[in-house]
Amino acid sequence: MTHEEHHRALVTRLAGGIMPVQRLWPASVRLVLWLALESAVLAWVIVHARNDFMPKLARPAYLLEFMSFGTAAILSAWCALKSALPGRVVRPVEAFLCLVLVLAGTTIVAVSQQPNFNGQLGAFVKLGIPCVCLTGLLAALPWLVLWWTVKRGAPLQGAISGLWIGAAAFFSAFAMMRIVCPIDDPLHLITWHLLPALVATALSASAGRIWLGLRLRLLPRHRAA
Repeated sequence: MTHEEHHRALVTRLAGGIMPVQRLWPASVRLVLWLALESAVLAWVIVHARNDFMPKLARPAYLLEFMSFGTAAILSAWCALKSALPGRVVRPVEAFLCLVLVLAGTTIVAVSQQPNFNGQLGAFVKLGIPCVCLTGLLAALPWLVLWWTVKRGAPLQGAISGLWIGAAAFFSAFAMMRIVCPIDDPLHLITWHLLPALVATALSASAGRIWLGLRLRLLPRHRAA
């Protein structure tokens, strides 16, 4: 088979697999809808929280910490939605700003309160495990909805898209956990709130890479068949 015949066969095979799809809504519209979902989750958290968090809002450190992670979550969701659109790339300044927000929030967590670890590892773990589970629960629905929204587009870098999706869902969950959890000890917050969020974000990136890899490997075989 000559090069021209091979090229014609390849084009014919790819054209045969093209199917009409519904036009995606603009990323800004999808972001607003995702924020509406997050607002509903936040409202549920506020209503059902047993922690008296309202007096903490008068503390600048607490408010800045909440706003840092909340803003990072919104920016991450925007980057995730942009990553699903060919030709729309995440600008370096957006990624840098998100990193700065997370680092700023983490710094505030670490220095705003004195560590209060009493040396009882069993009690430390017993208090922490429910926080890990609730962080995952608060992030689950926003993560699934954002994942589905990004998947409907054409993400060319699955790992990057998965990273932004995980960051959006779990940074938002971290902020909400500051409402739910009455513990302000930095060691507790970093160990049982922040680290699980970072690990889950990394796992989300791995899931994106695997999903895209399977898509690229299996789709041509399916079309060839």
